[in-house]
Amino acid sequence: MEQPTEGQGRTTPIDRNRELLKSAREETYKVVGDVSLPAYIWQPAPEKCPPYPRSVAAFFFSSGWDHGQVTQFAPHCVYFASRGMTAIAFDYRVSTRHGTGPLEAMADARSAIRWIRLNSAELGINPGKIVAVGGSGGGHAVASAAMLKGYDDSTDDLTINSVPNAVVLFNPVIDTSKHGFGLDRFPDAKAAKNANLIRAIARGMPPMLVMHGTADRVIPFEGSYAFCRKMARKKNKCRLIEFERQGHGFFNFNLSFEMYEATLMAMDEFLVELGFIESDPNAGLGVEGTA
Repeated sequence: MEQPTEGQGRTTPIDRNRELLKSAREETYKVVGDVSLPAYIWQPAPEKCPPYPRSVAAFFFSSGWDHGQVTQFAPHCVYFASRGMTAIAFDYRVSTRHGTGPLEAMADARSAIRWIRLNSAELGINPGKIVAVGGSGGGHAVASAAMLKGYDDSTDDLTINSVPNAVVLFNPVIDTSKHGFGLDRFPDAKAAKNANLIRAIARGMPPMLVMHGTADRVIPFEGSYAFCRKMARKKNKCRLIEFERQGHGFFNFNLSFEMYEATLMAMDEFLVELGFIESDPNAGLGVEGTA
């Protein structure tokens, strides 16, 4: 990849991802007051579509529930659409844009999963093969949909199941105690304690893949390690992939193509193993920038 010379402007990664977002179809999945939350949908090309309802990957961008960009996972969506899935990037409420916190993000994740199932026929997807994918606070939101009761918006149809069938997490917020991340972002200590995912582990959880950098200075790696150990003790399928010496957000395309590709292929392998997509010996990105 060419490097910018002295004084030469550099196109920021967000511009590239925003261009990818333009290739998606935009729909509104939720309206709260005067806030409309969009979902950006990528469908596979006809030659990539399986002869049965597709699996769907639902992406929730990284945040500390304060800010973040729905464009973050656009490259991932483009890739998994090329693998025969429907891929959707969901916007959700954060404090800088909506004056909200973790509880609203948790509610939005539930609404998004319900929206997918409600519209499964129109989307051409299998409502029993939804993988929810999230980073940081977005990871907490989707994992909470899989693990915690309540946190539903009053406008949701509670007869529709909001639990995803699998979960993939990138450096997720797991432990919301003083030893983890985000205690001060909840309304009070009790709310943070109730949202602590380590405390919520029980048998029968959806299969999960967790990828976390051991040098993460924002969200302690130890939280993911303790989480996956306890999940295993409860006989749940939970795979932790440690990325040595990697910091927070290491998996993003704009930080390291090598790490981006490694985490993408780990997710691909996980979904093949679960039967969400077909095995493909040619799966991969090949060269930098093809996503």
